[in-house]
Amino acid sequence: MIYLTRTRAFSLVRTSRIARVTVVVVAIFFIAAAAFVYKAKTIEAHVDGKTVRITTIFGTVGQALTHSNLESYPEDIVTPSRETKVTSGLMVEVTRSKPVHLTVDEQTFTTRTSSKTVGEALTDLSERYGLQIKDVDEVNAPRSEVVTDQMEIKVRRAIPILVRVDGKTINTFIAPRTVADALKKLGIVLGEKDKVSLAFDHMLAPNEQLSVVRVAERVETLKSDIPYQSVIQEADFPVGLPDRVVSDGSDGLQEQTVRLTLEDGKEVDRVILGQRVVSAPTSQVISRGAQTSVSRGGETVRFKRAYVMRATAYCIPGGTTRTGASVRWGIVAVDPNVISLGENVYVDGYGKARALDTGGAIQGNRIDLYMDSEEAASSWGVRNVMVYVQ
Repeated sequence: MIYLTRTRAFSLVRTSRIARVTVVVVAIFFIAAAAFVYKAKTIEAHVDGKTVRITTIFGTVGQALTHSNLESYPEDIVTPSRETKVTSGLMVEVTRSKPVHLTVDEQTFTTRTSSKTVGEALTDLSERYGLQIKDVDEVNAPRSEVVTDQMEIKVRRAIPILVRVDGKTINTFIAPRTVADALKKLGIVLGEKDKVSLAFDHMLAPNEQLSVVRVAERVETLKSDIPYQSVIQEADFPVGLPDRVVSDGSDGLQEQTVRLTLEDGKEVDRVILGQRVVSAPTSQVISRGAQTSVSRGGETVRFKRAYVMRATAYCIPGGTTRTGASVRWGIVAVDPNVISLGENVYVDGYGKARALDTGGAIQGNRIDLYMDSEEAASSWGVRNVMVYVQ
């Protein structure tokens, strides 16, 4: 019969507990391992041109990637989607997003994008952050440029402006800047004398209008006529009769050297630099009547002017003239626009008379003479006579 000491008894009890715990732990491990092996599935992920095998017990592609050793970002593009259930042998394509720095309205966003080009990245980030970036807004890089790691993308909001230049009206958008910078941005090259409607240091505002006037100078040789002058010579025929041309005149020719100033192609100024006469003009010589008296029947008839008139005769006994006077010998009818009523006249072949009557057919250089009888009027007929207004 064996007797155990108290100390040995306690030692055996402790050893037995450790052994039991060890057995339990080992059992749990093997059970978990068995469960893992049973539930685990292997998928292939293509990332940055490499294929990585991922063994996971998680149910979705997104969970598998999150709990793998791969760096994964929400902005990465995953195909099929992150919500897809994991199945053994599933092929997953991961397009890495790139870190970028976007500056809009002096606010910088440090973020990531999976877009390939700057234009696509702007669309992506504009929607994501509600920035409302427009196609007309200015960007520091071409929109077709490929996005790179840590790329800085800067956006300047554009404003509408109207530009008039070279006969064109251009409605365009441009980021706020000075007139000088705007002209450079738009590729408008100014000549030395061109005019701009706004000061070069003026900062453009929305819907402002900018006009460029092209100013050019050129020197030309121009030929022009020198108008001839008329020389009047007094002649011995009655005053009032038509002038008589003694000799015709002819224009001369002059040559001028001028400096023309044009604005948008239209002449606004000219300066004569020199001129010379190529051929001198020839004066026209005109005879003008100066005679104020004639001799008729031994008497001198003085007059203010004379006319050649078409003369007819009439006889209406007891009639009354336009002025109210009774008709009689020496009363004549005239056109008041030529000879005023009441004027004293002398009619060749008729004698002294007074203009006191008018007639519907008496217009212009026409005169109607009163006769004492129908026979005398008929005998007179129609003839051209000299009429002297006294």
